[in-house]
Amino acid sequence: MPSELRRLPFLLLLVLLLAPAWASAGEVLDATGRHVTLPATIVRVMPAGPPAAVLLAALAPDMMTGWPHPPGPAAAALLGAPLAALPKSPPLEKAALAAIEATHPDLIVDYGTISPRYLARAQEAGFGAPVLLFDGALDQAPDVLRRLGAALGRAARGEELARMADAILSARRPDAARRVIYARGEPDALIAAAPGSQPYETLRAAGWQVLAPASEEGGKFRPVTAAVIATLDPDVLILADPASRAVLAKAPEWQAVRAVREGHAYVAPTLPFGWFEEPPSINRLLGLLWTEHYADPAALATRAASLQAELYGRAPGAADTAALRDALAPIRAATP
Repeated sequence: MPSELRRLPFLLLLVLLLAPAWASAGEVLDATGRHVTLPATIVRVMPAGPPAAVLLAALAPDMMTGWPHPPGPAAAALLGAPLAALPKSPPLEKAALAAIEATHPDLIVDYGTISPRYLARAQEAGFGAPVLLFDGALDQAPDVLRRLGAALGRAARGEELARMADAILSARRPDAARRVIYARGEPDALIAAAPGSQPYETLRAAGWQVLAPASEEGGKFRPVTAAVIATLDPDVLILADPASRAVLAKAPEWQAVRAVREGHAYVAPTLPFGWFEEPPSINRLLGLLWTEHYADPAALATRAASLQAELYGRAPGAADTAALRDALAPIRAATP
């Protein structure tokens, strides 16, 4: 065999190794059912909304063009300088076409609810770059991470995150089938998560039974009071408003709720993003982690710090972890 032919396999391998990490994966099947042809070169990726921004922050932060809603100071401190410094990103709307073009995106990624509105938006042409829409359902996260990672030339990172998500989704939880109420709002004007809401989906993914009051109007969130919660008698109560901690610790009507009385009432963590709901992205993997370790705030804070470092590339410091541990502690009755 001529020496030139014997060298071909080596030269081919060298070409593959030296190929840019951002070379196109060719074509992707997204949640609209379209086979979307990717650009030959993908360097800049615009998130269409907050869920896509969180997804990209974990998967390919150096490709992100900006944040649809930039994180506040506390969240930015946990994300680190490169992510925190990204500018505000325009909305995926025709009215913002000039602003979208000014960001020079090679690709636009949308991630979240698969509804007619979002399907139509993803299928609409004229944004200056192809739009990929991925299903934001929590149990689809591993598949989305793998497919988007491959599309962006970050297959290894996508696989790493997908395996982590798989492990959290399939974890064996000793308190499976716990009865829980998740409510947002001020303590005297609460609404409880019901089927179709983001917290409901997160907690159901953990195998927990999510309680909500009956309602003729239905709705993803339903008005609820301390008295109604006491009647529903959840094993665990999760409240979204941090101000609820002081109120529940003192108010007599809340001491009638078994979960509060027994020290099983908690405030939902929100940094750097909501653990149970907003935005409905892979940040909710932390909510699943919470259901595994909620009874041990110290262990949960350590595990959560590790997961946040894996997701967002910055390990929380000792002070951050200590503050998280305190925030994860159950609500206790105030001492007279």
